[in-house]
Amino acid sequence: MSNPFEDNSENEKSLFLEEPFNPEHFIEKLARTNAGSVILGQDGSNFDPKPLREKLKQKLSELETNFENKSNQVKRIEDQNVKKQAEFKRKAKDHDHFFAVADSHYQKLDKVINFVSTKVVHLGDQLKQLDAKRRRAWEAKELIEYMNEARDSGRISSEIFTDPARVHEAAKIIHKISLAAHDLPESGPKDFTRLHETLKSITDDIQNRLITNFKLSLQYYDEEVHRKNMKSCALTLTLPCFNAHNEIVEHFIQIRLKAPFHGRSFFDSIKDCIEETSDIVSDIFSDQDNVMPKFIKTMLKMKVKKKVTLTLKPEDIKTSELRTSSDLEQLLESLKDLYSQTIKLSTDLSKYDSDFSFVKEVKENIFQPYLMAYPKLEIEYLYKSSTSILDRFYESISHDKKLNPDTFQTHFKDLRTKIKNLSDNISTSNINLAQSQSEQLLNVNVTTSLIKIHAQAVKRCLLLTEPSKRTESFKTTSEVLRDIGKSLLNQFLVKHLEYAIDHFTLSRSILESRAEPMVKPFLMTLGNANITYHNLDKFYNEQILPNITDSQIQGELRRLKQAEMSRIEEKISNEINHVITSIINWIKGILKSHQEKDDFNSSYCSAQNATRACNLVCAFLVNNVIDIFKGPIDGDNLKRVMLELGVRFHGALLDHLMQYQYSITGAMQLIQDLHTYKNTISHFREPIVDHLFEGMNELCQLLIVEPQKLRSIWDEGKLATIEHGFLVQFVKLRADYRRNNVQSMLPSYSSQVRQ
Repeated sequence: MSNPFEDNSENEKSLFLEEPFNPEHFIEKLARTNAGSVILGQDGSNFDPKPLREKLKQKLSELETNFENKSNQVKRIEDQNVKKQAEFKRKAKDHDHFFAVADSHYQKLDKVINFVSTKVVHLGDQLKQLDAKRRRAWEAKELIEYMNEARDSGRISSEIFTDPARVHEAAKIIHKISLAAHDLPESGPKDFTRLHETLKSITDDIQNRLITNFKLSLQYYDEEVHRKNMKSCALTLTLPCFNAHNEIVEHFIQIRLKAPFHGRSFFDSIKDCIEETSDIVSDIFSDQDNVMPKFIKTMLKMKVKKKVTLTLKPEDIKTSELRTSSDLEQLLESLKDLYSQTIKLSTDLSKYDSDFSFVKEVKENIFQPYLMAYPKLEIEYLYKSSTSILDRFYESISHDKKLNPDTFQTHFKDLRTKIKNLSDNISTSNINLAQSQSEQLLNVNVTTSLIKIHAQAVKRCLLLTEPSKRTESFKTTSEVLRDIGKSLLNQFLVKHLEYAIDHFTLSRSILESRAEPMVKPFLMTLGNANITYHNLDKFYNEQILPNITDSQIQGELRRLKQAEMSRIEEKISNEINHVITSIINWIKGILKSHQEKDDFNSSYCSAQNATRACNLVCAFLVNNVIDIFKGPIDGDNLKRVMLELGVRFHGALLDHLMQYQYSITGAMQLIQDLHTYKNTISHFREPIVDHLFEGMNELCQLLIVEPQKLRSIWDEGKLATIEHGFLVQFVKLRADYRRNNVQSMLPSYSSQVRQ
């Protein structure tokens, strides 16, 4: 056996070190750790505070020593920081001085460099001007000789103009001669007319040779030598004296359009072809910014538009009545895919055109008729697809939704009439069938499918519409999203959720007098409704409303959604109230049918068992109500429902108990029943309900105590909060009320209450 007076200082020290020091708890901890020595004392029987006092002195001494040590450490660290701060300031000052000196030297060096470079540039300009003057004089002399020869002989005999290898040099010379002869009149002296005719003939000849060279080299553009030749021809043909540059560009584009595709897909092939062509154009043409946009627009018009027309046949837009939801889905998905890929391609190619004219070209010249028809096609698809989803679901559970509410109610009235004429077994099976079908009418998977197709519609809408109208024929993104939102509200809230609730309402109203309350089917419906309701609200708040930029349309859709949801919530609230009423009525029926008159007015009392009626009611609440409620309903809604159910159950039970007379043993039996009721009600987890049933226990005291003691307990505990008139009425339930003249023993203010 361990010694109670053993020194546990190490254990105490580790205990205090495990948590921050708290002066308020210090004494309590110290006393707790030394409880053995304090209580037992030296002889194991007397209280001895001395060990605790010694421990307290020891701990206070340790705290003072620890405080002094920590204070010295803090002071030492602060002194070190002051020294380091001074050292850092000194070094920073030295660095500032060093950088100031270096900056001064740098500025002086920069001035010297600028002075020298200015002198060098000036000298170079002077030399360049002298060289340019000499070169211009020499070129002018050559041009005058060529012009004289052309004027005199009608031709230029220089080999430059006859040698095919020097065609580019000849082109430059003829360009300069043309510029010089531009100011000479074409009509007038014979010499100038002949000069212009000769220059035109030579210019046409050189241009034809350049075009021929370009086309021949284009056949072998993969070879470097031919690319250089094409580049030289294209550059030369840009001279003002020639007019065939556009001709070679058109020829180049037509040849490139015939190039075979080798990409993974159509659009990849288009992009690869354009990028390959861009490399070729950059090697050949000096005006790449003009050639590439022209080539790309031609490619989009010749290739992409043809692809779109073959895939999205224009005549399909005009025959909407004959299309199924699958046909519409395929058409819309094809439109989305083609449009998104074309826009992506156009955006990627916008690096060749800073004005983004490719995207505009796509929208106006390729997809315009499809974009105009898109909103109508989308809403038509949502209607047909949603209807198909709902029809398939109702068909899968063998439910005929074609019945309208009037014929539906008539159908179930006929069923109720048949049930009365059949045996109990058959009646039960029919009732179970009706309950089962009511439970199945709202399906989470159906809601998921409806939200899924509308989510896909939102994605298509954001892609295929624009926030602002281009023309009156186009709907904005906000307008189409509003239509999509309305479609979902109609298909989900009205045609599915509200229909399931209405169907349950009719089933309940017809079957409630024949069977147990339809708690489980309704709560299964309510649970599914909660899940789908949250999914719908999340979809609206995350995908539809944030994408509506028009505040007026957004407000309109918000109000519509709120109105529809409020209407459904009101129906659900009414049904919850009806279900609670059905539960209470069923409990009343159990109590009325199974509560015997002698249960509370006999000389025998089962101290261990509640009455049969009590057990049946509690079993019904546990098995058919409490656990079932806790699944589909949660949070504050569950608290409100359980509170309402508990309060109404308390009232019904109290009304029921007020119908009986109670002997002493009967009152004991009532206490046993109330104990069983209270254990069941504790699962409600509602303090107000618990308080009400505790009050019923207090009332039972009025049935048990001797008549002489009623006056002493009348204003005690919870009885003091109960109306005195009700207390008198409850006392009258005593079996000995008249026999023992209990009224005379009640407090004086209760005598005014009439018997």
